[in-house]
Amino acid sequence: MRSFVPSVWAVGAAVAGLAGGLSGQLSLTLTQTPNVFPGPVLADFNAGVIAEPTGILFTLNVTGGAANVTRTSTVSIRASSATLGGGKVLSDLEWRRADLATWNPMTTTDAAIESRTVKKNGTNDPWSNTVFLRMHLTWSTDAPGTYSTDLVFTLTITTP
Repeated sequence: MRSFVPSVWAVGAAVAGLAGGLSGQLSLTLTQTPNVFPGPVLADFNAGVIAEPTGILFTLNVTGGAANVTRTSTVSIRASSATLGGGKVLSDLEWRRADLATWNPMTTTDAAIESRTVKKNGTNDPWSNTVFLRMHLTWSTDAPGTYSTDLVFTLTITTP
């Protein structure tokens, strides 16, 4: 029996691209972290993937500033390391939004998860979504062990 324990640690959210002194007026909160995949069974190897069923919930909230300003908010995701360790490539880890069926390979560059316009106490304030993760499995090349990476969620805000 092979021991294989993939895990993904979501690290704090970064805030980038803040215009007009918005720092401290927006928050991006991550919950349901860390994400630890269940130990794979034969059926997972036969399917070629194992999914982490919980996902990572992110929530954006406008906490300050003028109520009449419309902003564009974009939440992105990336891995902090180029591999998952143990010879496993980073692209074996994939992510998708809860409301979409398309899986995307994880990279070390920011990939936009979702973008929405927000207005304090109005349009999309707050808004949230969940990112699900899955890992490709290969019986012949995945050595027993633990595979992991830190994930970085970035919130970028722009104002018109």
